[in-house]
Order: sequence, then structure tokens, then C-alpha cells
Amino acid sequence: MCAIKILIACLVVSASAANNGVRNKDLIGFPEVEENVNVQNKENRTPVYLPATCPLNELYYPGDQKDDWICDCRPAFVYHPPTDQCWPAFQRGPCPQNEYLVLPSNSAVPVCVKNPCVIDGYVTYNNNCERIGSTKPCEHMLPNVAAVGVNATTLVVSCVRLNFESRLLDLPKIPDLICPPGCRRSVSGKCVPISF
Repeated sequence: MCAIKILIACLVVSASAANNGVRNKDLIGFPEVEENVNVQNKENRTPVYLPATCPLNELYYPGDQKDDWICDCRPAFVYHPPTDQCWPAFQRGPCPQNEYLVLPSNSAVPVCVKNPCVIDGYVTYNNNCERIGSTKPCEHMLPNVAAVGVNATTLVVSCVRLNFESRLLDLPKIPDLICPPGCRRSVSGKCVPISF
């Protein structure tokens, strides 16, 4: 079933890209998972990683019309007009040494600010300098696996749930953690109690 969805997505993107002047032999696309469910289009179409069509750090996003597709920044990336590129938020990108790119709450244009952690790829989380992608500070979210990252909706540093959905095939569901009824994990909702 998943293979059929991918084939249909590739055919639609192929037809749309052909209308935009891209040669079919240059088209290889990979469906992406939409991290922000509030921006899904009415047809539930999926953004596609299409390097022959979109610039670096951009995905091919579907609009609300059948042939409406546009390249735009990946989730948790911001568009930087002076360089005409998308860059990851809270990383150095086009900024000088010891600074990173952020989107101020009162602006649509990102700016470079001093990185309090000094090292690129490190951000302040819970008053500590943590490496982006580190899972240790997010262990409180277990059994859900999360890592320090940039929330794609709010563009703030937080523990972001990791998505292990396969792009190419259906994987078996990971079973819930099972524990004895009445234990601390059961009461706090961190596992599913065994029922006899």
C-alpha cells in the first residue's frame, strides 16, 4: 500500500515538474513527513524532497490546487533574504563565528545573534548548553523518543519527538511498553499495564 502511495506521489510530482520545465530524467523525489499538521493541505498531499527542482534545504510543497506545488524551506529552517537561501534555525548558517540564525518573534526576517554556547550546533536548553540532536535531555519523554531540536511550528528550541516513519515501506508498529498494573510507570502513563 505504501509503495502505491509513493508511486502516485512520484507521478503527480513528475507531471507537475514537467509543467515547470524540469526534464523527467532529472526527477527523483522522496516523500517527506509533514511535521506541522496545521499546515496540511486539503488533499492531504505530502511534501517531497526533489533536489532537481528545489534549491538546497527546500522541499517541494503541495498547495490546495491539483497542480499547485512550490519550493519552500524545510521544517525548522528559515529563509534568509540577503543570501536567498534557507538555513537551519539556531545554527550558524550565514552568520559570523559564534553567532546563529534566529527568527525574532516580531519579525518575518531572521537575524544573527550571539550563540551563548559559542559552538555551532549547540543551543541553550533548560539553562544548559546541549547539542542539537542529543536525546539525553529529553529522556523524560520516554517511551516516546525525542531529541533537542527546533520545533517546526514555533521555531523555538525544545524536545522534539523523533519520527521513525519509513518513506519507502511499512514498518511494524513498535509495541507499547508493558508493565505490572499499579507500578509507578503505570500510574504516570509511561507504560501499558498488563491485564490478566
